[in-house]
Amino acid sequence: MAKAKRRGIACIAITDHNTVRGGLAAFSLAEADPGLPRVIPGVEVSTQSGEVVGLFVREEIPKGLPLKEAIRRIREQDGLVYLPHPYDRIRRGAIEPSDRLQAAESADIIEVMNGRAMWSTAGAKARLLASRLGKPAGAGSDAHRGLEVGTAYVVVDELPTRETLVALLAAGRVEFHHRLWDYLLNWGLMGLAPLTRSWRRHFGS
Repeated sequence: MAKAKRRGIACIAITDHNTVRGGLAAFSLAEADPGLPRVIPGVEVSTQSGEVVGLFVREEIPKGLPLKEAIRRIREQDGLVYLPHPYDRIRRGAIEPSDRLQAAESADIIEVMNGRAMWSTAGAKARLLASRLGKPAGAGSDAHRGLEVGTAYVVVDELPTRETLVALLAAGRVEFHHRLWDYLLNWGLMGLAPLTRSWRRHFGS
């Protein structure tokens, strides 16, 4: 959150994999310190069809549910459904192509730029999908490390709330400035991912 502040990010969604604990902890920190970016608590849920994000979610949603059930549980909490990296097929967790349209139609927001993208064409396809379905475009750094914070974001006119986020994104401007080096770095980080997961299993975060 301190890195996000230094990089000019005024509001950040914290969506850890399959738990709301990180988002809620960050939300509490932000509430206690007005100098930090505002926080949207959420979760990135691993469904049977791939990953989907719930924004403004405060209760745990089990991983491994069918896509429709995971979305239903996000809605049950009055959360917003955000579809991340819908065309990054090489990445672990990307939505299955056979379920992509269903997920996109059910989403409130479709991510068109992701800081961990492996190539630019994935974002271009996602932008076309969002436009065709009339969904607002989202962008996220997908940061797993501090150096990744703020690589992709949307410029909006005011701090968002649950009620205003979708409209603000629809009128906002996506910012994403990856160069060839950034894509190469993402390929390197993806190559390290199995080692990182093994380390966490044995030694924790």
